[in-house]
Amino acid sequence: MQIPQTQTAAIIPPSGATSTVKLQINHDRPIPSPAEGEVLLKLEYSGVCHSDVHSVRGETPMLTDVAGHEGVGKVVQVGSGLDEQVWLGRRLGVRWLYSSCLECEICAINNTACPYQRNAGANVPGTFQQYVVTPAIHATVIPPELAPDVAAPLLCAGIAMYSSIMKTKTRPGDWIVLPGAGGGLGHMGVQIAAKKGLKVIAIDNGEKKKQLCLSLGATIFLDYKTDDVESEVKALTSGLGAHAVICMANNETAYTQSLRMLRRLGVLVCVGIPSVPFRLPATPFEMIVKGLTIVGNSAGTAEEMEELMEMAVAGEVTAHIESFDFDCIDDVLQRLGRSEIEGRAVVRIPE
Repeated sequence: MQIPQTQTAAIIPPSGATSTVKLQINHDRPIPSPAEGEVLLKLEYSGVCHSDVHSVRGETPMLTDVAGHEGVGKVVQVGSGLDEQVWLGRRLGVRWLYSSCLECEICAINNTACPYQRNAGANVPGTFQQYVVTPAIHATVIPPELAPDVAAPLLCAGIAMYSSIMKTKTRPGDWIVLPGAGGGLGHMGVQIAAKKGLKVIAIDNGEKKKQLCLSLGATIFLDYKTDDVESEVKALTSGLGAHAVICMANNETAYTQSLRMLRRLGVLVCVGIPSVPFRLPATPFEMIVKGLTIVGNSAGTAEEMEELMEMAVAGEVTAHIESFDFDCIDDVLQRLGRSEIEGRAVVRIPE
């Protein structure tokens, strides 16, 4: 196909990322050419993540003016060193882990923690645009059975939750608590945890999120505004507390409560990024006496991504999406910031 010279993109204005910034729809952004080992994608959909809200507001580091890291599209141009017949026309996904060095001693253990990694929408241009270049080796192959709009949220929300659940080392029958369970990440986590045989305590607010979580396999739903969450969790778990908590909420109260809901030998996985920095209220004494484990997670390995895609193809995990036109992207970010979207928001990339 003929590649145009310019494209449409939602960009942060030259004034930079601020708490009140509004993205601008730019129609004359140059289209990059793929270098050796890279492919050029014409994007079809991009998921919109709460971490994009943090980026465009200047709350987390952002060295590019195009956010987004859940992009799905087809290869329209191939760089040198790659076989066109293999790559041209393939549907691929671009996720947060845009690239890693694959050579350092950290990568030898888990490349998602590579100190030299690049991240889409953070330090390389993201997926809120029509065309994006990506290293072929790090791109995710989208199975043909999955529609591009439904596949997009798997690239961040889905894999973040799959990897987080694996990090808890929980076993079938164990109790897992998911604060923020009705959101973009949380509703994926409910499904994955339930399919893994875990008993899911979903925590969120409102009847819509309650019905969503219960329909996806949660054992019970607790409303943090009306229920005594800590007492209820203790009662459900024979007074011991949960085996694991994956905190997707982004405030200090939620993290403090997450630690208190853990049983001895319990695991807390930190996923929700705070708008305002704070320190976890875990004392060395507590850690020693209770034998707690605290880990952080932002992405998953290629192997975990393949496992998640297999679950999605089998119908075991489905992203509940709300689709928006591309020019509504700023409104979507505002609604995400106010926690007004159930499930996951995706934007249709212009043809």
